[in-house]
Amino acid sequence: MGPPRAFSTMPPIQYILFDLDDTLYNPALHLFGEIGVRIESWLARTLGLTTEEARNLRREYYLAYGTTLMGLQRHHPGVDLEDYLAAVHDVPNVADYLAPDPALAAMLARLAIPKIIFTNAIVEWAEKILNQLAVRDQFAAIVDVRETGYVSKPWPAAYEAVLARLGVSGPACILVDDQPRNLQGGAAFGMRTVLVRPDGVPGDGVEFAAPDILAAEPLLQALLRDHDPV
Repeated sequence: MGPPRAFSTMPPIQYILFDLDDTLYNPALHLFGEIGVRIESWLARTLGLTTEEARNLRREYYLAYGTTLMGLQRHHPGVDLEDYLAAVHDVPNVADYLAPDPALAAMLARLAIPKIIFTNAIVEWAEKILNQLAVRDQFAAIVDVRETGYVSKPWPAAYEAVLARLGVSGPACILVDDQPRNLQGGAAFGMRTVLVRPDGVPGDGVEFAAPDILAAEPLLQALLRDHDPV
């Protein structure tokens, strides 16, 4: 008989949670800037602000709450959240920014566990982006801001919602995101964390960093190996 089989002391990873915007595609493409323009336009139109006031308010809410949506709920509870979400994601020219990405599709296919989109956007936007990148079939599900009860990352209720949807605890997940504070929110639930951004470095709540999504693959594969029985 051979030696007894050893097992990892860490629980197995069951899901990889991927952020969408500026994570699955290069932020230098400035696609998310289109949404920013629409956010400021909506704020100006709906709240009666000047362009400069809308820009400043957007920045204020982003810094304080992580998203404009959360700031609106705190300070303007009467606004129509669905009107806001529909307006800011109404970007008709996605194909001007993104093309099918065979390298991304191949990388995702090599990650041999279910992959989930976990986004502060809405499912319609996520579907549009994933279809444009030709990677929609690589994801088992999309958890959007509606499914989290209109609560955005990095607020705890967003992570509670995605974990409840999947029926797992935080240590069963890897979270991949371009925002350190979103990863810090996941780390508080025991998720393993990978930052994807050109200037990213590991730090508080951020275990690993890669300059782009393709460069994250070795980190993800290593995490999956570490959590598998051996």
